[in-house]
Amino acid sequence: MKTATKKQISWTNFLKFYSEQNKGRPTRLGVFDSGNDYWLEDGLILTGIDFDTRRNVIEIMLSDEITHTINDVKKVEASFSLDEINDGLDITDFEGRITILRFEEKIIG
Repeated sequence: MKTATKKQISWTNFLKFYSEQNKGRPTRLGVFDSGNDYWLEDGLILTGIDFDTRRNVIEIMLSDEITHTINDVKKVEASFSLDEINDGLDITDFEGRITILRFEEKIIG
């Protein structure tokens, strides 16, 4: 049985906190791969982010409609901005693909 590294445990704690803090926010989700970008969705609500340390997999759940899975996670970077619109995560896998999660401004009215 594989045991989690200290870095993986740190990612797990951070992603749990990050998910709780941003749950309910509208998102944009895309994947960048060798110069190509694929925007998968725009406007779905973040319902959760999980990290499975045994499989080294992050799952991003959106509006109970989409679960985006990132296998073989190599790096997790958080982006923070003063206006919170450009907040998000960049998650890189060992093949060099980068999954980009960004938040959109909530429309009030």
